[in-house]
Amino acid sequence: MTTPSRERLLRLVRRADADPAEAALLCAVEADPGLDVEPALLRVDALADTVRTRSGSGAIADPRAAPRVAADVLAAELGGRQGFAGDTADYHDPANALLHRVLDRKRGLPISLAIVYVAVARRLGIPAYAIALPGHVVAAVADGAHPVVLDPFHGGVLLDEPALAARVAAATGGQLAYHRAMLRPAPTVAIVRRLLNNLTRDLAAAAQPLAALRTVELKLLLPNRELTDHRVLGELSLRAGRFDRAAAAFETYLTGLDPDAPDRKAVRHAAIGARARMN
Repeated sequence: MTTPSRERLLRLVRRADADPAEAALLCAVEADPGLDVEPALLRVDALADTVRTRSGSGAIADPRAAPRVAADVLAAELGGRQGFAGDTADYHDPANALLHRVLDRKRGLPISLAIVYVAVARRLGIPAYAIALPGHVVAAVADGAHPVVLDPFHGGVLLDEPALAARVAAATGGQLAYHRAMLRPAPTVAIVRRLLNNLTRDLAAAAQPLAALRTVELKLLLPNRELTDHRVLGELSLRAGRFDRAAAAFETYLTGLDPDAPDRKAVRHAAIGARARMN
């Protein structure tokens, strides 16, 4: 099912110049259908204006010539004066993945805070982008082949290569090793997908299955949708009491599943059970 906000997001993620704040707010509509995106975007504009005023126009007048200066401004203003930082007390609170709530609370997930940094930076003319490290999203200011990388979750601290390697090791339990190819800019559609994954997980855990269900519906409209989305849709539909939808989602999942997949039998039984509960 499409809605105006979903259609707007699907158009946006195909644009090379997509505003990450707009994309994040359109995702947030799935959890908060009453959200008005435009006033929330004006808040991001106002935040950028505040950073510009406090930092002095000279500090960021030519950010392409001085990416380290631009990165220092972002860290000092957003992580320092504004106080944006990671929510270590209640990491899985769904509010941490909802950009309008992040702007209210100045607390969030690595991905939502990176979106704040990148959105503000671009409004200041700073060539910034998100980097989707395994398990931890960071922000970067372009500087040729060696971007200046900041960690918004930790107050905007700058990360050199040893620090990046430590972040990757910590996020993956040492299973993945850092390599420079990980510093490529993440496409907007990949950031949207990752943000929605967080929302699906945390809304479901917070006993909000209908909101979680909407986030999966949106993921299924994206060009980078995955087969497992259908299984998750089925599980959340069951929790929401939508048995016909659950059965259809499970059956779609089974259609695309490898015949030898270990979860085939369990999902087939779930589909049969959902059909039985429709009567």
